[in-house]
Amino acid sequence: MKKLCVTLMLVMLAVTTLFAAGAKEDASKKDVTLSVLWFNDGNESEVFLKTMDDYLKANPNITLDLQIVAYNEYDQKLKLMISGGNPPDLARITTNTLSVVVDSLEPIDNHVQDIEAVKKQYLPSMVAFASNKDGKFVAYPTEATANGMLVNKTAFNNAGIDVDEVSKTWTWGEWETIIKKVLAANPKMKYGLAVDFTPHRFSTIMYQWGGHFLNADQSSINFNNPGTIETLKWFKHVHDAALLPKSVWLGSENPAELFQAGLVAGHIGGSWNINTYNKNVKDFEWKAVRMPKGLINSSVPGGKFVASFKGSKNQAEAFKFMAAFADKTHNEIYSRDTFNIPSRNDAVVTYPSNSEDFKVFLEELKVTPAFTADEWKNTNLSKVTTYIREQIVEVLLGNITAEQAAANVDTKGAPYFK
Repeated sequence: MKKLCVTLMLVMLAVTTLFAAGAKEDASKKDVTLSVLWFNDGNESEVFLKTMDDYLKANPNITLDLQIVAYNEYDQKLKLMISGGNPPDLARITTNTLSVVVDSLEPIDNHVQDIEAVKKQYLPSMVAFASNKDGKFVAYPTEATANGMLVNKTAFNNAGIDVDEVSKTWTWGEWETIIKKVLAANPKMKYGLAVDFTPHRFSTIMYQWGGHFLNADQSSINFNNPGTIETLKWFKHVHDAALLPKSVWLGSENPAELFQAGLVAGHIGGSWNINTYNKNVKDFEWKAVRMPKGLINSSVPGGKFVASFKGSKNQAEAFKFMAAFADKTHNEIYSRDTFNIPSRNDAVVTYPSNSEDFKVFLEELKVTPAFTADEWKNTNLSKVTTYIREQIVEVLLGNITAEQAAANVDTKGAPYFK
């Protein structure tokens, strides 16, 4: 009888254990609705849902409440949700938004076992953007943008120059010699290069020449440095030599329109121009090439991210979802279908068109120093960028020297860093 009682007790214990395990599993699979705040540049929300369809099918307990907000209203909406104690479970954010809400973001460090292994999956510049002042990784990079050079290949061919070959190793000095030959062979073409009228695009060249905006630890303005001064002098030189159109930085001409009209041999712009030129340029062959080297090769990074927030209601499920969205497979699909540069080091994307052009921009990003992202995410720098542009214009007009402009910027910017 004792033996029978012991056996029954063991059976009941086993059943109880199985029931408890089953109940625990059921509880872990409870229905969860993730609130997602999103904005569109183009078709991103549609692609986002399509990309994550497999995850949602594999996790039928997860539902998305996707709220799409116009970009010009987005930051205000997000800040109101955070201040009201009702942040979304996850949100799509830009590099600019990151700097505004960074203190409200829940670190990924708290939700993975090996954060360093996670960070190594992404481009260094994107990791720099997504790290807070304490070095915590607070957002998953999803897509990258970069500055780069797009050229009129037909114009180079007319001059007997293989731009694919020369651009592999050219320097800015060699570019100047080559571009004069291109202009001579194309009488209707007026200029060698157009650079967007922004400090962001100017900084592309500045970083290549060894310049910078801030000091090494980002604690103060340091525009007055040899590399930046050299860039300012070179920028004036190529404008005075009519290799760059004065109508962009000293007028109101649109560089993209000049390029599409065949009036400039090249354009330093953003990776988004690839889609624009793919649609609009019909009269000549164009392509992306590596930019000439100064002291180093460099682009300027930017991009988008997904992040969750301190106090969000469904944090655990949100982090599982974000990790899946940012993995290699999903990032490749999303990047391909939105025509964006992938944020991962291991991503290999074949686009419906222009894959080689996107590849060139990605190669530029891979050699871009991480400090460029640290500078551009600095909110104090953003307070002086308009003044920087004004000082560059003054140099081009010949009203002040490069040295004076650099000193003026440091004087103007210093109070913002105290």
